[in-house]
Amino acid sequence: MLRFLLSFPLIGMGLLAGGCLHDTESYPLVSQPLALYQAPDLKMTVYMAADSMINAVHEKMHKRAAILPASFVDEQNMDQTTPLGRLLSRQMSARFTQSGYKMLEVKLRNNLLLQKGSGQFLLSDEVAKIRDTHEAHVVLAGSYSVAKNRVFANAQLIRISDGVVLAAEDFSMPLTPDLRRLLQVSQF
Repeated sequence: MLRFLLSFPLIGMGLLAGGCLHDTESYPLVSQPLALYQAPDLKMTVYMAADSMINAVHEKMHKRAAILPASFVDEQNMDQTTPLGRLLSRQMSARFTQSGYKMLEVKLRNNLLLQKGSGQFLLSDEVAKIRDTHEAHVVLAGSYSVAKNRVFANAQLIRISDGVVLAAEDFSMPLTPDLRRLLQVSQF
C-alpha cells in the first residue's frame, strides 16, 4: 500500500509535466501585437457590399439598364470627396461590371459636375438630361463618414425616373494608415 501511495505523486507529476508541454502548443495566441495586425482588404469589403446590392436588384433591374456611378461623398460636406470616395465608386462600378451590368464611364460625360481633384457629382437639375441623353436608368451613389477608428460607408442604387432606392448597403472599414492617406486625414 505504501508503495502505491508513493507512486501516486510520481504519476501525477508526470501527467502535469506532459500536460504543460501540450498546453503551450494547443492554446492559440489571444492577441497579436498591433504591428502584425492585418486589416481586411478594402477591395474585398467593397466587393462584398456590391455583391449584396447585386443580389438585391437581381429581379428589380435588367442588366442592360445603364448605371451611372458618382463619387462617394463625405457626409460632413456633401460637396466634397477624397481619393477614397473616388476609389469606392470605381471599385463598386468594377464589381457591377464584372457581374454583367452596363456601367457608364463618368469621365466621358459632360453633364456631370466635374471638379478637378474632387470627383464627379450629380447636379439635381441635370438628372433628367442624363437619363435622356445617355439612357442612364440608375445612379450608383454613396457617402462615407470618418470616425475615430473606422470609416463607415453607404452605397445606393437610385432609379433616376422616380428617385426610388432599388438597393442599399452599409459597410465599414478600419481606419488604417492607407485609408488615412486616401482620406487625406492626418495621424492623430
